[in-house]
Amino acid sequence: MFGLLKRFFSDSDIKPVDNTPSVEPVHYNGYLIFVMPQEEAGQYRVAGLIEKPVVGDVDAENLKHQFIRSDVCMSKPQAEQITLQKCKLFIDQVGDNMFK
Repeated sequence: MFGLLKRFFSDSDIKPVDNTPSVEPVHYNGYLIFVMPQEEAGQYRVAGLIEKPVVGDVDAENLKHQFIRSDVCMSKPQAEQITLQKCKLFIDQVGDNMFK
């Protein structure tokens, strides 16, 4: 019983998102969207990274907002499409407030 609870509450199944994405970003309204769905039990969880380059300071690191949603999809292309749609909507609704 304890082992089941430990596995349920453990974060070992959560894969950390690398700070240097290996996917090409989608440029949208001054933001970079990295679509990175996570494979999970044969399905794909909607996940990604939104960055905004800091203008004027060459040494400054981009502002970053990493997210993992509860949405799961049957295929990777479907998860990628939904991730991109949700990112664009989030950018339109929240803008730079996502970095606060």
